[in-house]
Amino acid sequence: MTNRFLIAAVIMAGILSFFLLYISRETTGPDAETDLSQAPVPDIIRLKFGHHMPENTSQHLSVLRYADGIDYKSNGRVKIEVYPDRQLGTDSAMIEMARAGKLAITLPPAAALTTLVPEMQVLGLPFLFPDRTGLYEVLDGEPGQLLLGKLEPHGLVGTSFWEVGFKQFTANKPIQTPADFNGLNIRVMQGRPSVDIYRLFGANPVSIDDHELYGALKEGRVDGQENSLLSIVNMNIHQIQSHVTVSNHAYLAQVMVFSKAVMDSLPPDVREMLVTTAGEIASFERNDMVENERRLISAIRASGTRVSFLDPEEQTRFRQAVAPLMSELEQVPGGEVLAMIRRHLAQKHRTGADKVVLGLNADVSASSGLSGQAIKRGMELAVTKINRDGGLLGREISIVVRDNSGISDRGRDNMTYFSGLDNLLAVMGGIYSPIALAELDIVHREQIIFLNPWAAATGIVDNGYSPNYVFRVSVRDEYAGPFLIGKALEKSYNIALLLVNDGWGKGNRKTMVRTLAEKSLEPTTVQHFNWGEKDMTPQLDLIEKSGAGIIVMVAGVSEGATIIKNMVARDKQLPIISHWGITGGDFWKSVNRELKSVDLSFLQSFSFFNAGNEPARALMADYFSAYGVDHPGQIFAPVGTAHAYDLVHLIAMAVEKAGTLDRRAVRDSLEQLDDHKGVVKHYRPPFTPDRHDALDQSSFILCRYSEQGYIIPITEAKLP
Repeated sequence: MTNRFLIAAVIMAGILSFFLLYISRETTGPDAETDLSQAPVPDIIRLKFGHHMPENTSQHLSVLRYADGIDYKSNGRVKIEVYPDRQLGTDSAMIEMARAGKLAITLPPAAALTTLVPEMQVLGLPFLFPDRTGLYEVLDGEPGQLLLGKLEPHGLVGTSFWEVGFKQFTANKPIQTPADFNGLNIRVMQGRPSVDIYRLFGANPVSIDDHELYGALKEGRVDGQENSLLSIVNMNIHQIQSHVTVSNHAYLAQVMVFSKAVMDSLPPDVREMLVTTAGEIASFERNDMVENERRLISAIRASGTRVSFLDPEEQTRFRQAVAPLMSELEQVPGGEVLAMIRRHLAQKHRTGADKVVLGLNADVSASSGLSGQAIKRGMELAVTKINRDGGLLGREISIVVRDNSGISDRGRDNMTYFSGLDNLLAVMGGIYSPIALAELDIVHREQIIFLNPWAAATGIVDNGYSPNYVFRVSVRDEYAGPFLIGKALEKSYNIALLLVNDGWGKGNRKTMVRTLAEKSLEPTTVQHFNWGEKDMTPQLDLIEKSGAGIIVMVAGVSEGATIIKNMVARDKQLPIISHWGITGGDFWKSVNRELKSVDLSFLQSFSFFNAGNEPARALMADYFSAYGVDHPGQIFAPVGTAHAYDLVHLIAMAVEKAGTLDRRAVRDSLEQLDDHKGVVKHYRPPFTPDRHDALDQSSFILCRYSEQGYIIPITEAKLP
C-alpha cells in the first residue's frame, strides 16, 4: 500500500513539473496560442501585441517603444512580443483573439470596433474637431473615457487613442469649398456617413476598394478621393492627382486595447504599469505622426503636386454644409456621445461676445508639444488671477488655442484666423522661430500684438517693421550664442558647432563664430543637419576628427535625441552644451538612459528650483494647486510657463495704462510701461520704443536633467 502511494506521488510530481515547465516556457512564434487568461503568471510575464501596421510606420515604432518601456519599468519582469503587419491576422481576427484571451494587446482602427461599440464611429465624422487641441481634449477627457469604457462588456480594456492622422481631399482641381465637389465622381468607403457627406457636397459617391483605387483614379473612373497623407503617399495617389487639400476633415483613430481576460490574470502593479505607459506612449505616437505629416507634405510638394490648406473661413463653410447630417446623427442610437462631444467643443472654444481674447498659436501636439502646453499653462494661471481680480477694464479674458503642429503654413493660417476674431487683444507664439518669422507679415498687416515667450531668432523682434508689434520675454539668439560659447570655453578651447540647418541654426552660427573670433579662436568644425535627420554619425565623425573637446549644439527635440543616442554609441563621448530647443518636448524620456553616459547641459532663463522672488513662489504654488503636482521638477518646460505668465501680466498692465483695448494704443502702451516685478526678473522697464526684448544674458543660466528628468540649475545638480 505504501509503495503504491509513493509511486503515485512520484508520477503526480512529474506531471506537475512538466505542466509548470510548459506554461512558463517562452512563446516563440505567432502560432502559439496559450490562453493567458487561464495560465498562472510566471516569473517572466510574456504578452503578445499584434497589430496591422507595417514595420516602417510610426505605429510600429511606438509599439516597440512601448515594449521597451515596459521592459525597462518592470526590470525585465514583463516582456512584450510584437507581431506587426497582420502576422496574427486581420484586425477583426485579432480583436476576437483578444476577447478570447489568446492575444494580450492589439491596436485596431476605431472603425473596426464599431461592430462592438457603434458609438466609435463618431470619431471619424467630418469637420467635427476644430483642431488637434480640441480633438485630444475629447479623446483624453470624459467623452473618450466613455467610449473606452464601452469596450469592457465585450471583453476588451481600452487604454488610449492613437492615430493614423486625418483624411485629406485629393482631386485634379483645387478643392477649397463644398461647391468644388459639384458633379465630381468621388471614391468613398462603403456605408454611411461617407456617402451622405459627398451627396451634401453635390458629388457622386462611388464605392471602390483600396486595391482598385489607383487604377480608378488613373483611368478617370473617379475624379478624386479622401485618405490620410500616409496612404496618399504610400499608394502614390499624389503622382496622379494634381491637387491635395489638407482639410483635416475626418479623424482616423486607433485604439490600444487589452484582453480583459489577460488583464484580469495579471498582478495589480503590472496592470497599472501597462495602462499608465499606454497613456504616455499615445502622446509619443501622436507627436510622431504629426512630424511625419510634415515630411509627407514635403514629399507631395516635391512631386509637383500642389498642396493647399483650408483656412478657417473655408473650414466653416464645410462645417455648415455637413451640419444637417450631424444633427441627424445625434438622433440615432449612440448619438448621445456625439452630442456630448459637440457640447464639450462648443463650451471649450466659446469665447463670449464680451470677453477679451488672448490667442495661443503654438505647437501643442507634435514633437515640441510640451513647450506649447507649458506656455498655455502660464497663460491660464495668469488669466485666472487677472479674471479673479476683475479682468481687463472689467471684462474677462478668454484663451483661444490654435495648434500649428510645428508647421509654418498652419501657423500662418492660425494667425489669419485670429485676425478675424472679435475682441482679439494679442496672440502668444510658440517655440519655433521659422514659424514666428513666417507670420510677421500677417501680424503687422492686421496690427496684431504678437507676444513671444520662446522663439529665439533675433529677426523676430528686429524685424524692420515700424511700428513693431512683436514683444518678447525670452532668449534672443544674439545673446544666446555668446553665453553658450562662454560656458563651453570653461571646459575646452576646442569647440565644435553642431547646428540645425535653418535660420535658427545659421543665426546662432553667426554669433558663435563672431564670439570666438573676438577671442582669437575659431570652431574646430561647424556641422549642420536637417530637421528629421535620423543619423548624426557622419557629423560626429567629423567633429571627433577635428580634435574638438566639447560640442555646442542647436537642435530640436527629435534631432537632439538622435545626437545623444549616436554619441553614446561611440568610443569617446564629448560633453555637449545645448541651446534650449531640446527642452520643449519629451526629450528626456527618449534619452534618459543615454544621459547617464553623456555630459549634457543646456541654456535656460529661469528655474523654479531657485525661485527667490515672491511672484515666482506664488506662481509655483498656483501651479501645484491647478495641475496636481507637488515638486518644482514636475513643472515641465518651465521657461514656457514663466515667460508666458509674465507676458500676460505685462499686456494687462499696458491695457490698464492705455485705458482701452484698442490694439494700436495697447502696443504703444507696452513701450511706455514702468517697472514690473515679474516671475523671471524685475523688469526696469520691460520694453522701450527701441527695445522689444525684455531679457538679456543676465537672465541666462545653465541647467541639466536630473535622474528623475527634472530640469535643474547646474549649481543644484544634486537635488532630488
